[in-house]
Amino acid sequence: MQRFSSSAMLGFVLLAFVHCAAADAPQSRAAESRAAEAVDAGWAVAVFPNGEEFELEVVDEPAGRQRGYMYRERVGEREGMLFVFTGDRHHGIWMKNCKVALDILWLDPRGRVVHMSTDAQPCPEEGPCPSHYPDQASRYVLEVAAGTAADLGLERGDRIVLLPEFPPLAAR
Repeated sequence: MQRFSSSAMLGFVLLAFVHCAAADAPQSRAAESRAAEAVDAGWAVAVFPNGEEFELEVVDEPAGRQRGYMYRERVGEREGMLFVFTGDRHHGIWMKNCKVALDILWLDPRGRVVHMSTDAQPCPEEGPCPSHYPDQASRYVLEVAAGTAADLGLERGDRIVLLPEFPPLAAR
């Protein structure tokens, strides 16, 4: 697979938006603005083995990883959050102050699913809040709405393509 830099991918995305301008200028300007905001916020796309694409919020800082999906009321059907780590470890995830059930997918540096915790439930307001750990080291953790892994027929060993390609973020 050919590797593209983040700058090249951004250029391609912006070129696609400019191309659309001839068809519908007001919509294109809005889409162009949204794309610029998404890049600034740390967004990526995950392409699942069946070809479905999810928009991902990318979190590569410790404070963002700790916050994750806390206090959010919902996770969109084709949305997710990608936690980027600099090393391959058994990265634990907990559901403290999370209001929605999630499928948690641990990925190796090539995007292969090494572990899944499906239908992980939010922690209770009172009492213990257990962490979820993979049985293999991972570089990335991908959280999506509960039921997504089953709906997509996702299995351990499947590859999820992350665009723009990583590890550019992992190298920061």
